[in-house]
Amino acid sequence: MRALYTAATGMSADQLKIENIANNISNANTTGYKKVREGFSDLVYQQIGTTNAGGNPMQVGSGVRVSSLSRDFRNGDTVISTNPTDMLIDGDGFFVVEGPNGDPLYTRDGHFRTDFEGNLVTQNGYRVSPGIQVPENGVLVVGRDGTMTAEIPTGSGTESVTLGTLEIATFPNPSGLEAAGGNYFRATFSSGDANVTIPEQDGTGGILQYATERSNVDVAEELISMITAQRGYELSSKVIQAADEMLQITAALKR
Repeated sequence: MRALYTAATGMSADQLKIENIANNISNANTTGYKKVREGFSDLVYQQIGTTNAGGNPMQVGSGVRVSSLSRDFRNGDTVISTNPTDMLIDGDGFFVVEGPNGDPLYTRDGHFRTDFEGNLVTQNGYRVSPGIQVPENGVLVVGRDGTMTAEIPTGSGTESVTLGTLEIATFPNPSGLEAAGGNYFRATFSSGDANVTIPEQDGTGGILQYATERSNVDVAEELISMITAQRGYELSSKVIQAADEMLQITAALKR
């Protein structure tokens, strides 16, 4: 019976939706996390005739599938910090970091720190491009345009030392980026090559120091989606039960 398979596709799609919602909710407090949305599409149809000669076709569908899982790159809320190495991109763009194999990785997570050598690094210890080294006794100052200086105390006051300028990357299709875990993304053929520039150039956002970006997950919205998926899963299971009972009745008629 076609209904068994059709209802099973609905259960499979709703199960994947629940799994994606679970990941979104679990990352509701992850700095810079971007939620993932599900897209659904119906499957092929079987034409079983027409209503009459030259009339509308009679078609029966075969279910549903998850056609896409796309990431929503809308900005999250701003969280004020007291850490001078915390930064937020106020607009489009990604911080560029050097991955463990030297390959570039991209992130919206600006919760940085300095290592034992004074290098500006991510929480995983990956260096932030283009390689900024903060003097041991210097206070980091970051401008909206990404210029980074260190205020170093001297006998007569402070001395400002230029450290460099942050690099920001944009992509033709950010949704095509591959999630690499740890709040990092990799460029893919679908995302297009990275356009590495500086803040407030080529459509990129400016830098806000002493701030980080909250996850853009709306927990209330996710809970509503979870209830909808759960109800859909239950209804699909009832269709399977009904189809199974009908098959049992049909089988009993043959005895």
